[in-house]
Amino acid sequence: MHKIILVCFLGISLIACGTAGKKPVKAVDKLAFAGELLTFSEEINGRPESNVRMIIVDGYLRIDDGPQSEDYLLFDRTSKIIYNIVAEDKTILVMDAQDNDEQKKLKAPFPILWNVISQTSHVLMRTNDENATSATYYQLKLNQKDCYNLVAIDQGMEKPLAALREYRQALANQLKTQYIPQKGRACYEAVNIFTPLNHLVQGFPVREWSAYGYQRFLADYRKMIIFPERLFELPEGYKRVDI
Repeated sequence: MHKIILVCFLGISLIACGTAGKKPVKAVDKLAFAGELLTFSEEINGRPESNVRMIIVDGYLRIDDGPQSEDYLLFDRTSKIIYNIVAEDKTILVMDAQDNDEQKKLKAPFPILWNVISQTSHVLMRTNDENATSATYYQLKLNQKDCYNLVAIDQGMEKPLAALREYRQALANQLKTQYIPQKGRACYEAVNIFTPLNHLVQGFPVREWSAYGYQRFLADYRKMIIFPERLFELPEGYKRVDI
C-alpha cells in the first residue's frame, strides 16, 4: 500500500525514533463526519496499484485501500498531525507536520522555475449531484523541462482541494526534516518537497502524471456522505512511534 506506507509513497526513508504519547483521534459532533468520498486509480512506473480511497470531512482526511483495509493514513487537519496505521506490526507512526522555522529555512539545492502551459480539456467531471464541470489540461515545466501534467477543474471540488493542499503541505514539512539531496530528482523533489502546492494552484487534479513515473486519475467522486465515526479513530493497543 504505497499510499499508506509513506516510505513507499514518497520513496524517501523515514527514521522512527521514540514513542508517541498522543491520545487517539476523536471528535464529539457526529455531524462532523459528513463529507466527501473520492476513489483514485494509480500507477507507479507502469505498475497498476490498487484503487485508493480518500475520505474528507471537516476535521480529517483518511486515505486507505477501501472498506476492508486495515492499514490507513489519518491526517488531523486541525493539529496537522499525520498518523500512519500499519496493521501487520500493530504500529501507529506519528508525524507532527506543522510549519517551523527550520523547515522554512530549507531551500532546494537547484533552481525552481515553473512554466505552465494550458489548454481546454474534453474531460467533463460529474458527481452524484449530477452537475458537470469542464476541465483544463496543464503542462508544468520545471526549468524548461517536462515535469508534471494534470487535468484539473477549477470549481465544484473546493473542499477536497483544500484538504489535499493541507495534507500535501504537511507531508512536505515532514519530508524536509529528513531531506537528503539526490541527483536527478529535481522534478520529484520540487513537486513533493519544495513546492508541494504548485500543481494544486489551478484546481483539483482529476488526472495527473509525472516525468518520474507516477500517475493517477479520479475514478469516482461522491458528495454529502455520512461516514461512521470509527473511520477517524486510531486503533487501541497499537504501539505509537514518533517519526
